[in-house]
Amino acid sequence: MLGEKPVLDKRFRRAFDFYTGLVKSGAAVMAADAGHSWTGGCLASERAAVAIEGAWILSALRDSAPNMNLGTVRMPKDPESSKRGNIVFSVGWTVNAASKVSKAAAKVAELLTTEEAQQWVLEQGLALPSRTSLNDNPWLRGGQPEQIASRVVLEGLSDDHVMPYFFGDVGGSWMQPINAALNSVILGEEDANTALPSAQSAFDRMLAK
Repeated sequence: MLGEKPVLDKRFRRAFDFYTGLVKSGAAVMAADAGHSWTGGCLASERAAVAIEGAWILSALRDSAPNMNLGTVRMPKDPESSKRGNIVFSVGWTVNAASKVSKAAAKVAELLTTEEAQQWVLEQGLALPSRTSLNDNPWLRGGQPEQIASRVVLEGLSDDHVMPYFFGDVGGSWMQPINAALNSVILGEEDANTALPSAQSAFDRMLAK
């Protein structure tokens, strides 16, 4: 596991240098430089051959590139540790216990998380299902690109450095310091020796609130 200063950990630095190095070497481009707002758009328009995304890309490709012949693999392993990291997002449902309609809301949550409803979510490529029972769903054993992609994403749950984690009040804001550091290095505004300590300081301020 990473320590109290995860952004300054040497393992994080290796991953950071690998990612930013893709652009520096000419192997990758920023989505905006290819005329898109995200990597899925680059892939759909064939401005890129590879996009690093989650299962949500499936529904987008179904609409924008329905005839695309695609394949899915997990991220490469770290050459030093021979292990692989991953970020896997699932979808959960919560009910405010203080709500005046909490009982009705709980019934809605039950309906939305039935196996039938979550099967639809899985097959549509909207998100990973909220039920672990769907991890071994027969649909995942099929040979269609969408089925293979979902299977590979779920297999990522067993990667070397995947563990449950809750960001609490920070929520999705945890991505902001990392994205800022990545962008500043890729754009040549800072080097990693400057950008990463700045990102860690941003995290420290965020968690201190």
